Amino acid sequence: MTEHVLVSNVSDASFAIGVAYARSQSIDISDLIALKSFVNTEFCPRFLLDDNTTEENLGYGLTGKSVYILSTHSQHHSRNELAMRNCLIASAAKENGAEFVALVEPDLFFSAQDRGPRTTNHPQAVDFSSREKFVGQPCSAELYANMLKTAGVDLVMTVHNHKPEVMSRIYEETFAGTPSPRNLPRFINLDMAPLIANYILRSGLVRLWNYGEHVGFVAPDEGAAEFVEQVRQHSGLHNSVAVTFRKKRLGQREVELDLTEGVELLKNRDIFVLDDMVRTGGTIAANINVLAESEHCRPANIYFYCTHTTISPEARENLNSPYLNQFITTNTIPSVLNRDDQGRLRKKTVVLKIEKWIGNAVMQCLIDGNLPEDIYNENSVAQADGFYEVDISSKNPLHSPSNMLQYELTI
Repeated sequence: MTEHVLVSNVSDASFAIGVAYARSQSIDISDLIALKSFVNTEFCPRFLLDDNTTEENLGYGLTGKSVYILSTHSQHHSRNELAMRNCLIASAAKENGAEFVALVEPDLFFSAQDRGPRTTNHPQAVDFSSREKFVGQPCSAELYANMLKTAGVDLVMTVHNHKPEVMSRIYEETFAGTPSPRNLPRFINLDMAPLIANYILRSGLVRLWNYGEHVGFVAPDEGAAEFVEQVRQHSGLHNSVAVTFRKKRLGQREVELDLTEGVELLKNRDIFVLDDMVRTGGTIAANINVLAESEHCRPANIYFYCTHTTISPEARENLNSPYLNQFITTNTIPSVLNRDDQGRLRKKTVVLKIEKWIGNAVMQCLIDGNLPEDIYNENSVAQADGFYEVDISSKNPLHSPSNMLQYELTI
């Protein structure tokens, strides 16, 4: 067994296999760990150690080794079940002598459940009414962090988290008092901005001349504004514009949108709406409709990107808007690659497969100890196309080679 061991919480997980391949792991994941369940459905992982066990090394087969648990969404197991599997795998690693255990979970479980009724140190817990709606609920993000720590996880790596500052605080406070491995933070949030900036420049979807004078970027709410500005800066399209929707949530799935400031700047431009996740697509559909139907806006084209996509029936319906030219996402939730799940949406869906990037981040950050912001930034945009592969259905017009123009990064 090698010094650095990458395993998964699901057998034959294509995403984990892709990351292991990108890391040049020579041993198949299935030959490193057995994921068995007893007849009563209890899960019991077992690392497949060398056959030279003796009385002296019994229980220390992973001594000096680092274990990386790759965790993604599964269509056969709930997130609750996968979370428990992560804990049991981490415990098995530490109980058999592993020196270091990291959870690599691109779409971090429970991170949207980041406050309870007593939470006060949260940017949205500003008054009684903002806390009252969480009465009777747990702060699941804190519970998950504590479970991972108890199980033996040393740090967590994720991608484009919804509230990275909140998650960072939760994980740093949970792990406080214990030495930080390799001088790394306990919570590592990989920034997608260099990759999506690279894709925008190379996709042929937008008019790039004169440093983006025909390009616009839109944040669907205030929470996405920082990411949108990062992508704009990384792209080098300094003559592009960026505007932000103001969103007021009226109910669980009902929002009120306001885009009055700067909307006229978007007229006749190629627009990229950028966000972190989609579950139902209701907010994004409303964004797109406002942009397309506003007499002061009327963009030439509208494209939507988000990192984490749950292809729900509602999302399929909402994103199938006639105003939306293309929908770009990643495979952090691998089911987005399923053509049946995509349904009619496959005619306008582009998936960026990021296994190579995750494999690179495991090597650069978790093994070599580099901070991600020192590696993945505006200086890495030109090389970022080496970190992802593009998956497009044959039903999508972009699938035709004649339509897949590749722009040079020199504008």
